[in-house]
Amino acid sequence: MSLIETEGVDTIPKEKRTRGFLQVFVIWAGFSIVITNFLLGSLTVNAGLAVGFAAAVISIVAIGGVVYLGTRIATTEGTAGTTAMRAPFGINGRVIPSLAMVLATVGWFGVQTGIVASSAQEILANFGISLPFWLLAGVLGVLMASVAVFGYEWIEWLNKIAVPIMTILLALVVYQIVTNFGLQVSGGSGMSFWAALNVFPAATAAYLLVSMDYGRYGDPADPDRPSWGATLAWVLFAIALAGIGILAAAAAGTWDPVQIMIELGLGSVGLLLLVAGSWTTNVTNVYAGGMALTQITGMDRAYMTIATGLIGTALAVGGIYSIGGINSFLTALTVTLVPTTGILLVHYYLLDRGFDADELFNKGGDYWYFSGWNPAAVLAWIVGAGFAIFTPDWTVPALSSGIVAGIIYYGLKSPIEQWLQTRQSARAAD
Repeated sequence: MSLIETEGVDTIPKEKRTRGFLQVFVIWAGFSIVITNFLLGSLTVNAGLAVGFAAAVISIVAIGGVVYLGTRIATTEGTAGTTAMRAPFGINGRVIPSLAMVLATVGWFGVQTGIVASSAQEILANFGISLPFWLLAGVLGVLMASVAVFGYEWIEWLNKIAVPIMTILLALVVYQIVTNFGLQVSGGSGMSFWAALNVFPAATAAYLLVSMDYGRYGDPADPDRPSWGATLAWVLFAIALAGIGILAAAAAGTWDPVQIMIELGLGSVGLLLLVAGSWTTNVTNVYAGGMALTQITGMDRAYMTIATGLIGTALAVGGIYSIGGINSFLTALTVTLVPTTGILLVHYYLLDRGFDADELFNKGGDYWYFSGWNPAAVLAWIVGAGFAIFTPDWTVPALSSGIVAGIIYYGLKSPIEQWLQTRQSARAAD
């Protein structure tokens, strides 16, 4: 295992693309076992137990489809997510999805670090240990980011160790919840089915790009195997965490896992699960964020990963983990990132049926468009973002804004490319 991963945003050489089903499954399992999925599941119970769970399952499976498609692109092409965005957006236009990705990853890093720091503070207090929040958030932030700095292989090993442990701990928590609370449930408090359906997609707006960052090491000889590994891990563990969150919120009357753990006498177990789950997820956040920042700056991946981790840690210390902060952040994610997902999927699967990886870095080549920007993608992104802002909950903006952007891009790409070719020919004639 190399000390620090040397690959950045360039295409991964074929000899290094060896990961199959199990390796990718383990990484995504670690990414999916996180307190945030528990929290998101608990929020949907406001629509009622059955309705909330149905909405969570439907949205999680839909996100799984995006994870599959993204992983398959990366496995086939060997490219990171923000690198692939050069194809529809242009070599310079890549800054739009890259900036959105940085926002998403540092934000979620801050949210999850803040939640686990606050929870750890409360659990430790029950053992007579008093530590300031800022200290816990700072130490945990640095600890969680450190593995990502070293790169993919280190993240892989972290998940190989942590996932079996976390699975056992989750089973223990479920057993204790059912044993102590039973299955008595309370009714919803007014959240609509459509609002509940929007919860998970809004929180996972970055997953297409994340799936590509990890899928780029998948074996191109059989791209379905790593793609199914990522998809099944996400669907299985996300549904499990959401279900636990829904059950706990309905039975105990609170979403707060810390209170539930303390009441069940599982303070130490809860602390270990919170730290391990947030760690395996946050390394993914900071790794993907560092990749996106590298895409923008052209600087070394390791240094950009450090920068991403420090920014995310600062956000955690600043209190982004509060519920109000989460809601605002989810809105920002929906507006900025989801439309880029629809655009890339339409470009790759419906229009060009792939892309030339070498041309992704060729100024003046196939993806140069108009001074490095593709007007079709930019306009589609603006329309998709506007749709997410101004449409009601029943449109499920965290899903539909991507569909709208994809449709707009599908209609605009060909006529704009023809216009650009005509313009270029006229200039050449002059």
